[in-house]
Amino acid sequence: MNVRMSKKIRRVFSGLMAIVLIALTATTGYAQEAVGPGAGGNSGNAASVNGVSIYVSKRLKTLTLKQNGTLIGEYPVSIGASSSDGNKKVEGDMRTPSGQFYVCTRNDKSVAYLALGLSYPGVEDAKRGFEQGIITQEQRDEIINANLNGQQPPWETALGGAIMIHGCRVPDGTTHGCVAVDNDVMDVLWSYCNLGVPVTIGP
Repeated sequence: MNVRMSKKIRRVFSGLMAIVLIALTATTGYAQEAVGPGAGGNSGNAASVNGVSIYVSKRLKTLTLKQNGTLIGEYPVSIGASSSDGNKKVEGDMRTPSGQFYVCTRNDKSVAYLALGLSYPGVEDAKRGFEQGIITQEQRDEIINANLNGQQPPWETALGGAIMIHGCRVPDGTTHGCVAVDNDVMDVLWSYCNLGVPVTIGP
């Protein structure tokens, strides 16, 4: 095989791999199956010990990272496809939840590069879910207790779960409910965000 043919084959192969990667990253919420190290660990439901905080604006589709009140960076995000319809209610509604959360898992083996799991459903989600007959009293109590103890709440109830901040953002793309960022941004978040880092998702 001559050098010219070998280079052509490599270019074709690289192109095919790029298409496969784009197809995978365009699959909404595909990082949700991964649960990383730290799941169930007691991280504390308090302000981050290293002064780090995250704010996600669903309207502006931005993530703001601060440490001790100082801006580290503001980055574009992709969010749930139906987030404009309101707050997350149930599994599969394609909405990114609003509220006060914390990082409850760190997954360095995510299919979406890296992932920080968020503590959805929260206490208010659990109360609403029980009042509306979506979850049982036992499930409500498990979610509330996990939040009060800074642990990962149950992700298998009808309220949904496995809401992540993860890499592999597709520009102008959407997710099932996760917050997707570019991989270089995920590197920054990974270096700053310990378990327990507070994350606010709002307008």
